[in-house]
Amino acid sequence: MVCGRSRNRPMDENGRPLPTSSSRIFRTHINGAVLAFSMNPAPRNAPILLYLHGGPGDACIPLTKRYNAALERHFRFINLDQRGCGLSYYPFRGHETVSIGSMLADVHTFVARLVRTYPGAPITLLGHSWGSVLGLEFARRWPSLIRRFIGVGQVISMPASHQVRSHPSAAPLPEWVRRIVSKESDLADVLLLLAEMGSTGRRRGLCQDVDRILAYLTSRDYGYAGLRGLLLGSSQSHDRLDTQLDRVDFSSVRSFGVPVIFFEGRHDRHLPSRLVDEYASALTSPHEVVWFERSGHCPQWEEPGRFSAELFRVCVEH
Repeated sequence: MVCGRSRNRPMDENGRPLPTSSSRIFRTHINGAVLAFSMNPAPRNAPILLYLHGGPGDACIPLTKRYNAALERHFRFINLDQRGCGLSYYPFRGHETVSIGSMLADVHTFVARLVRTYPGAPITLLGHSWGSVLGLEFARRWPSLIRRFIGVGQVISMPASHQVRSHPSAAPLPEWVRRIVSKESDLADVLLLLAEMGSTGRRRGLCQDVDRILAYLTSRDYGYAGLRGLLLGSSQSHDRLDTQLDRVDFSSVRSFGVPVIFFEGRHDRHLPSRLVDEYASALTSPHEVVWFERSGHCPQWEEPGRFSAELFRVCVEH
């Protein structure tokens, strides 16, 4: 996105206009909760692309509708607001189990329902950041339900990620900064985002951030309820899940029953991408790493044009 362009006509990383989304909001009952998701009209046998957002709790339907509508040309593109956030928001109850396992159970139920509703349609699971934890674990446990998994800003080992980002090879960090970025927090996210902007361009990064905020504020789907659910849902999801997220480690898993593809921003400071490169080189099952040279942690919104083209290559041309 380029500063000075029309806010009502989003542009890709090269200044070309992005298509308009035809997705609508739907709701379904999953494991005792009402979950919302966006989905575009598509033939019943169209390949399905299911997006699992980051966070935990960072629901992003306004962003995928704004920047990733090109995917609707080739897929039944579904973005699921996970339980307790966005349009799926409700206050978590004190006795309620909210864990990686319970979130994964929601995804499994949802995917199994897609398999029954659209028999024969191949399903690609795509997870970003926190969503990549759910997606990679799904690929490990239930490979027969999906055709492939694509991880964006993939979590490999959170302990290793914290170590690398608090002791970067490029330049030493002040002690107070190392303490902040050595665990998950909103302040850590801000500092890491600023570090990414230093690599990808501060003006470009600032324009992109402003544009993403506007995507939420101008969304017809979210409105007050969605924005409230985004803020409150993100807070309660982090409270319940960050401690578990900090312990996630896939480094001992060397094989999956489906191909796994990693879409990585070369300048990702949140989850250092060299860990993904090292992990992929040790996998014994089919895999690929696709690099986005102009991106940090979110290539799907930093380079949406190329992101769509690479997804088409990986999922349709192959």
